[in-house]
Amino acid sequence: MSNLKILIADDHAIVREGLKAVLGGHSDIEICGEAVDGEEAVRKADQLKPDIILMDITMPGMNGLEATRRIKQLYPETKILVLTMHEEDDYFYRILEAGASGYFVKGGSFTELVNALRSVGNGDVFIYPTMAKKLLSNYLEGVKSGQEAEGYKKLTEREKEIL
Repeated sequence: MSNLKILIADDHAIVREGLKAVLGGHSDIEICGEAVDGEEAVRKADQLKPDIILMDITMPGMNGLEATRRIKQLYPETKILVLTMHEEDDYFYRILEAGASGYFVKGGSFTELVNALRSVGNGDVFIYPTMAKKLLSNYLEGVKSGQEAEGYKKLTEREKEIL
């Protein structure tokens, strides 16, 4: 695998600095830039052509959800790994629907984050274990109630791919 070019989009300087310090120590990861909000992330996606954008959801101005939508429309080959403190279902499903390739909760370890980046870089989908458990539980509830067969037909192609 060649070097993964990573753009970090987070409004907190200390988070960006910490990520650069830790991720920069890996020979297969190159931090190509930073963005402090969604608008800057969209601009830098065009300028820097990163392989993966490590995207926070809650940022001032254009948030990570809207930035993800726009980036995936403009640059569908760019992968987005969401890095967030949010473990609520609403954020989770909306960001995946917007086209994110992964969902990583900020409570995870740096080792897990590096593995998630590599996984997404290889074209896989990464879902943090607590969120994967929610996804599976919701799916199984639908199967038990008989709703899932009909509900599966209503899923978008992206939702089916993730499931």
